[in-house]
Amino acid sequence: MSDRGPDSDRGRLFLVTGTDPEQRRSLAAALARRIGRAVVIDGEALERLVRIGSLEPWTGTPTSAQLRDRLLRWSAALAVAETHQLEGWDAVLVEDALGERLEDLLDLVDPEPVHLVVIAAGVDPSTPRWGLWVDEPTPANEAAEAAEPDTMAEVDTVAELDAMAESVLARLDEALVVTADPT
Repeated sequence: MSDRGPDSDRGRLFLVTGTDPEQRRSLAAALARRIGRAVVIDGEALERLVRIGSLEPWTGTPTSAQLRDRLLRWSAALAVAETHQLEGWDAVLVEDALGERLEDLLDLVDPEPVHLVVIAAGVDPSTPRWGLWVDEPTPANEAAEAAEPDTMAEVDTVAELDAMAESVLARLDEALVVTADPT
């Protein structure tokens, strides 16, 4: 599924954010499935792949070292996304970028337009109301853990996520955030 114009070979950039990492990953994976030619880039997973040692979890106001680490992670994830976009793949970035951090991440994206999807449950009230805000999906692994083997719960959850992804794709105009100055 693609609504790109005939002269556009560059893939689109999507950003899925929210408070729950599993919800972000589940929705991003469903979006990529619905798009077809797409990659999911999970910033947190990328950071775990390249970092040695533990990372300090953010509690309260982050330190300058934590902010530098987060900017490194975002830059790496965006580099992977751009590499795929240049080859015509849509890139679905999964990140924790709420509150003031959302604007910081979008500053790194500039001048690239981004389709922003915010999972609204429990979001920091200081998060700008940009992009498309959606209700929380049920993470696929959560439904699978609650279900007995061979039940329809996992299938229902996948169907729910696919329907949510289809809804997001139908509302791409609402999700679009233009990061470049209009001048």
